[in-house]
Amino acid sequence: MPTSELSDALNPYYAQSRSRSGHHAHDTSQLPPGSHQPAPQHTPHRAQPDFAMVGPARAPETPPQNQTNRVTAVQELLRFLASTREACEVERRRRLTWEREMEAKHALQKTEMERRIFELQQEVTSLRSCLPFYQATSLGGGPSTGTSDLQTLHPALPPATFQQPTPTSSAAAVHSSTTGRPTVEPVPIHALSTPEVAEPLGSPSFHSSPSFASTRFIPVNPSSCQGQSPPGRKSATLSESDEDNSDASSSFPSHRLRRRNHHDNRCLTIQHAMRNHLLRVMQLDNDKQLPDSCVEGTPLGPDEPVRFVWDKTPKQSVHNSRMKERVLKDLKENRRLYRHVPDKEFGKKSLESAFDQAFVTLRQKFKAQRDASVAKNYKQREEIKAMRARRLSRRKVKLGKRSDARGRMQIFEHTTFDGALQLECMSSEESEVEEDPTSETRAVVLRIRGCQWRSLRLQHFFDALDKEEREVNAQRPRRGVGRKERYRGPAKEGILLPPKGVASWMISKRWMAMVQESHSEVHDMLKDVIMDTDGFDCRQFPLMSVESDDEEWMEPPLVDDNYIQRTDASTSFSFQNALSVS
Repeated sequence: MPTSELSDALNPYYAQSRSRSGHHAHDTSQLPPGSHQPAPQHTPHRAQPDFAMVGPARAPETPPQNQTNRVTAVQELLRFLASTREACEVERRRRLTWEREMEAKHALQKTEMERRIFELQQEVTSLRSCLPFYQATSLGGGPSTGTSDLQTLHPALPPATFQQPTPTSSAAAVHSSTTGRPTVEPVPIHALSTPEVAEPLGSPSFHSSPSFASTRFIPVNPSSCQGQSPPGRKSATLSESDEDNSDASSSFPSHRLRRRNHHDNRCLTIQHAMRNHLLRVMQLDNDKQLPDSCVEGTPLGPDEPVRFVWDKTPKQSVHNSRMKERVLKDLKENRRLYRHVPDKEFGKKSLESAFDQAFVTLRQKFKAQRDASVAKNYKQREEIKAMRARRLSRRKVKLGKRSDARGRMQIFEHTTFDGALQLECMSSEESEVEEDPTSETRAVVLRIRGCQWRSLRLQHFFDALDKEEREVNAQRPRRGVGRKERYRGPAKEGILLPPKGVASWMISKRWMAMVQESHSEVHDMLKDVIMDTDGFDCRQFPLMSVESDDEEWMEPPLVDDNYIQRTDASTSFSFQNALSVS
């Protein structure tokens, strides 16, 4: 039955019914899909006048649940972020504190290690300075004195045996000058320690450490170890050695770069840098194929590669002179490419000399590349230079080994043996090719050729040094294929004079008689060469045997069990026997 607006307004249940239906629909939407919804009850219709007496009903207020939930979630998130930030800050502070403690601990450990190493070096130096005198005392029959002197150097003794470095330095120096023996001055620790070690991280505990406050150094006085020092090279005072070291350091650089191995191709000299730079400005990879000669008067731009007139020198050709100036100027501008070359070698005279040497070499290579006969002669010259360099290197190696062996043998510490350890006294080792008639194979061997002027005593001196070297090398691990076989060959031909500084017992009497008969002028020249030392007696050295009136370069009569005896028909002998004769 349709109603009008007036009837709806007079109906008291009109607004309430709409509110209830909406609320009911909201409730039904929240019910689960499987639940049963009760049927709506019938409401009786009341009279319209009742509605006029009853006021309009208010709709129920629903609380803002969504807004409250949002505010709570934001507060929880902010509270979580604040707690996380606080935990991170606490962890960061704990980490920084731990790092500072560890750094201070490591700094103290490093400082303590440096102090112990320094004390150990001081003790080793002291023991080394007293060891020769102790051994000489032991050989003389008085080991008790040397033992007591060495015990005074032990750091576990009472502090009364130690002395402070500052108050006793002058007294020790005066005592050293009066006795004529070396005195090792104690060195303060601040002279050897770096500033980083002295003040690690500004920690005050380092300066208050009791270990540094009780540090003592041992001034060594060799006169207390032995009444009289044996004659030898170690009799020089420390001041003299310091003067020699200062002179050497002033004339030579403090550190000289050397090649690590044969694969090290760094430019360490101005000659090497000049050769490389010449190839660089000529835009060449190597010198195996040099460009053709340039025509005199041909202009070359700054961007074009450098070319030379190979038939002329820089003084003969104006073009070569201009190219020389261009190369030297470019080398100075690119100084950074050769950082291992000292700055003093980039002077005008050094650069010009290095350029002339490199240009002469390039000219010879150019002629060898264009002419077969010139190439053959050039190859022969290079082979001769390489052969001489190899022989010289073998003699230097032999001299170095014998010098090291002499340093380990105290019996040969006398200064008269210094003249024997010269490069001119070493025998040469020349490579030769031998053919085996039985197997028809060819092998390269080294033929040892000694000097005719060397006496038998000098040869026995070298034999003793070689034996000491072999005993030391026998304990070292071996690697590779080893050295080539050495065989004894004839003496060197011609009259080779001994170097200056040799003693008279180092020269063979037979050779002296022969030279006096054939070359009297040479015999007069030997007077300026021979330098005998006063107080030297050869009879104190039984290893050198006795002197013979008829001496020559021959195999020593002393035979060791390790040597293999060969017959006279054999042309060679074993490697060990060869080393004993060299």
